[in-house]
Amino acid sequence: MQAIMLGLNSVPGVMGSMLSDTRGSVLANSFPSFFDQNSLNEVAVLISDNSIGLQEATGEVRFFDIRAELGRILVKSLSRLFVTVLCEPTVNVQLLMISLNVAVKKLEKIPDDQLAALTPQVAVSAAKPVAIKAAAPAEPVKKHALESLQDWFEKKV
Repeated sequence: MQAIMLGLNSVPGVMGSMLSDTRGSVLANSFPSFFDQNSLNEVAVLISDNSIGLQEATGEVRFFDIRAELGRILVKSLSRLFVTVLCEPTVNVQLLMISLNVAVKKLEKIPDDQLAALTPQVAVSAAKPVAIKAAAPAEPVKKHALESLQDWFEKKV
């Protein structure tokens, strides 16, 4: 997987690439070290969460090209994966698309069990029973200063 991501990075103008699954887990990435893993995880979750709504709104769109002044983000949606590429605005898109299509062909050949092995597993511990204590009686609510003033005024009148 890492080799596939590094292949995308060989295209001039590509800053980094990432492979994530439909649950928002990062499976592989070739971003420079100043892109921390938490940021990449957040991006993977955003892509996964928002792709469902985009696909419902636009049909079976499998490619997103997000352009900005300082860069370009390309997201290729596969049946169970997302390939995300961060580029400079001057990237040669035709050359990148050739490399992206080659990467997609390689990724589609990967068996599901091999992909499942790459997905980070969350350890679930057995729940321990916890004793619940009765809540202490609540303190009386103090009146706001204006309410106290209003009460005083009503007594005088």
